[in-house]
Amino acid sequence: MSASKIIPSRTALFLLDYQVINAHGKSSCAAVMSHAASIIKTARSKGITIAHCRVAFTESEMNAIPETNPTFYKAKTNPEAAPHFLVNSPSSAFYPDVVPQEGDIVVRKNRVGPFLNAPQDVNEIFRSRGIDTLILGGVSTGGAVAATVVQASDLDYKLFVLEDACADADIETHEFLMKNFAKRGRVIRSEDLEGLVE
Repeated sequence: MSASKIIPSRTALFLLDYQVINAHGKSSCAAVMSHAASIIKTARSKGITIAHCRVAFTESEMNAIPETNPTFYKAKTNPEAAPHFLVNSPSSAFYPDVVPQEGDIVVRKNRVGPFLNAPQDVNEIFRSRGIDTLILGGVSTGGAVAATVVQASDLDYKLFVLEDACADADIETHEFLMKNFAKRGRVIRSEDLEGLVE
């Protein structure tokens, strides 16, 4: 397999945390999620699998978050924030522009990255379909995307990161990480996608 080419039958467009909660008050994130709709359309037309991942907790999972996990412990202990992260909350739902369609892979996670301590074995789901290449988009760049790049790289996936399908509240963090991600995969823009598909 060429390191620079995408084989559709072995590839998933993996979209991370494109959720209603991540659009509120974050114009860059909302814009990226809306833009992702056209990326999904292109990927579908090429026969690439679409995979959606959201962060959401059952009540028992929320109650079990330890103090040693500052990211989600902070949400757990904030009575205004915690309900928004529950599985059935409208806030944790997928953003309207990128709602999964029939046949898409849909997974849930309860940590920043999708491969560790998740309710579903995401790696097994991908491998069972012969997927060894991931095209990543998500919010935030410094959270879900960074965690997924590291975890997926360690699991030996071939990686492409869509720069214009990722966003972070801190633009400097976004720009720094995009340079860093190039050490673990290839950073591309959505307009590059068609030319990379074999």
